[in-house]
Amino acid sequence: MKNKAILISALLLSLAANGWCGGKKIICVLDLEDKSSHGHGWQNVGTGIAEMMVTALSETRKYTLIEREKLESVMQEQRLGASGAVTAQTAAKIGRLLGAQFIVTGAVTEFGVKDSKIGVGGLEKVLPFGGGAKMSKNTARAGIDVRAIDTTSGQIVAAAKGEGSKSSAEFKGDLSIAPSFDFGKDGFDETILGKAARKAVDDVVKELTAKFDEGGSSAVKIIKVTGNQVYINSGAADGEKVGRTYSIFRAGEEMTDPDTGESLGSEEEKVGTARVVKVNPKYSIAETKAAVQKTDVLREGK
Repeated sequence: MKNKAILISALLLSLAANGWCGGKKIICVLDLEDKSSHGHGWQNVGTGIAEMMVTALSETRKYTLIEREKLESVMQEQRLGASGAVTAQTAAKIGRLLGAQFIVTGAVTEFGVKDSKIGVGGLEKVLPFGGGAKMSKNTARAGIDVRAIDTTSGQIVAAAKGEGSKSSAEFKGDLSIAPSFDFGKDGFDETILGKAARKAVDDVVKELTAKFDEGGSSAVKIIKVTGNQVYINSGAADGEKVGRTYSIFRAGEEMTDPDTGESLGSEEEKVGTARVVKVNPKYSIAETKAAVQKTDVLREGK
């Protein structure tokens, strides 16, 4: 019997290929890599911020988000790390297994509460977090740096940064933060760190949404090739029209940073054009003179 994760992946790929997502971009958010130096006992910071991003992206009602449970299942099956440390090509592979068009990955660059200063006998003393004395002011900061990867080409198609800073002096009442307040727990969103994290997440989602909208539709994928006819996963439900012309692109060799070893994606080569000649509800047929491969992608306006 096939593994449950593989069956889920196959189903998602089938739905995506046949246009069953109402024309919405299908996005998967990986756990972010925690590069912050918070040092206050916080656990699973990258996972917590990723879950906040999933919620924020979902609330835009513009995208179809891959459920975290499905991501975890596929990651375990493929024995892949689900953090922002993965390469662009590995992220693209994860996305293809899940039927996602875009993978969002990256890092938490800042997360924590600065130690506060209070007056003690006319002198200023720096109190460590949880020092036991009443602090006059706490300042929380959160920073996020993410990129969106096209799962077909492995290319980075969008990048965004978000920062949030909140001080206890900005709010009424005691909004200081303690490690017992964790992501998803009652009270976290009302802490200054929770508010700083929310501001950073909202900034990132706003920037990503603008770039996705700017770029128009994502790459159209090929279902099958028959002679000079190309079947594509864009139909009437996606706004496809007879006569639309696409450029056909093929992914080239993966490029790697010689210093860090990080995957930089790959360049694309234009191999021809294709014109839509028939539109069905969930797929269309285009004609081309190019020697097309099933792994090629179609993009409009290039």
